[in-house]
Amino acid sequence: MTVKARVLVVDDERSMQEFLEIFLRSEGYEVETAGDIQSALIQLENDDFDVVITDIQMPGGSGIELLHATHEFSPETVVIMITAYASTETAIAAMKEGAYDYITKPFKVDEIRLTIEKALEKKLLARENRRLRSELRSHARHRTIIGMCRPES
Repeated sequence: MTVKARVLVVDDERSMQEFLEIFLRSEGYEVETAGDIQSALIQLENDDFDVVITDIQMPGGSGIELLHATHEFSPETVVIMITAYASTETAIAAMKEGAYDYITKPFKVDEIRLTIEKALEKKLLARENRRLRSELRSHARHRTIIGMCRPES
């Protein structure tokens, strides 16, 4: 049995929450939604999520604030920013702050699908990389070299 990835969708527009929830569930993800930063923070404190998709501009706080909090609660969680108010400066700021990607509304479902798939793949590869490094360190500590040398005549 495969474990479904958990996604938290944070957007003050109820229609966007519902759209992403329906779409992501049809893709096989477990989905929770929040309409504001405070609700999202409560969910992040109480649950683990693989991906957070958040609007940048919302009443009561910004997606950048949520990005920081997400990395504090769960450094491995991937954050994807979405916005209807795209600007190069905002995109650069979001990426510098650690967002995985920045998508402009309206977006195509294929765009969000591919972005989530790539984000989860990156997360899986990072986890596998850490596991393999740990395994290598463990083996290196227990390594003993045994050899033979020819006696001098």
